[in-house]
Amino acid sequence: MSSITNIYGIQPYTWIPGPDFKAGFDDKGKWSGTQTFTCRKFDFDSTPIQTAFQKGQSVTVLYPNLSAKWNFLTVDSVSHEHEPGGLTKILVNYTGYSADWEFDKNDDSGTYAYNATLSEAPIMTHPEYVANVAEVDKFLISGCVDGKYQRDDKTSTVNTYYIKNLLGTEVGTIINADSIKWFKIIVRDKRETWETSQVEWTHSATDQGGVDQIYLDYLGWIDPNPDGDPPVIAGRNWKLSSISDSQTKQGTETTSEYAITWTMSPPGQEWDATLYTKP
Repeated sequence: MSSITNIYGIQPYTWIPGPDFKAGFDDKGKWSGTQTFTCRKFDFDSTPIQTAFQKGQSVTVLYPNLSAKWNFLTVDSVSHEHEPGGLTKILVNYTGYSADWEFDKNDDSGTYAYNATLSEAPIMTHPEYVANVAEVDKFLISGCVDGKYQRDDKTSTVNTYYIKNLLGTEVGTIINADSIKWFKIIVRDKRETWETSQVEWTHSATDQGGVDQIYLDYLGWIDPNPDGDPPVIAGRNWKLSSISDSQTKQGTETTSEYAITWTMSPPGQEWDATLYTKP
């Protein structure tokens, strides 16, 4: 049991929400939604798991990153399938109704989708490297990557790295444990990238009004209040990153199908307020 816990990071009798939450409502204002979760296979029939995923349970209990505004959305049905490696995938269907979301009057009407994927990012953008390695050590590490400097293998020890230029002259010393760790990763192991999460929140809708001008004004800027109260991750914030609007004309009426997407800042950091705060 411990090996599966360690490999997949799932503690006993707990679950991991999938990055695929989606919810919307029909023409009568009834909400429905879906999301997948993962738990350990031998925990699925346990009382904690069965209680948590029972009919009527609020989505915010299963997925605490959502704000209390989503409390009305509850578990309607649950299915599951066991997967290789001792894991079980749980598919949840939600349903609900909320007087706070007036589908025919509120600009927040529509469908909301949460999507998270992994993408490659430069290794020196890793939040631990950014936060824990001193600037002078970053300079020396960058110099080694660029081929201007190198570690002096004759004089360096386990806890002290002497850095020299190509002429053999010492240019600096690295003694910080975090800096040495990252020197090994970046210089010795030649790691250039790391996998970082890219998170998006999309609001899509169909109406005769199209995209409001305020969204166009905020495109490319930090948005402190995206539509629909998206999930919150500490130390990260949202920027309005994409707008699409497809219009269909029939007689004198024009119907718009539009989507507005917000992108979350990289792990461990918020979008640069100097660059991305709307003037």
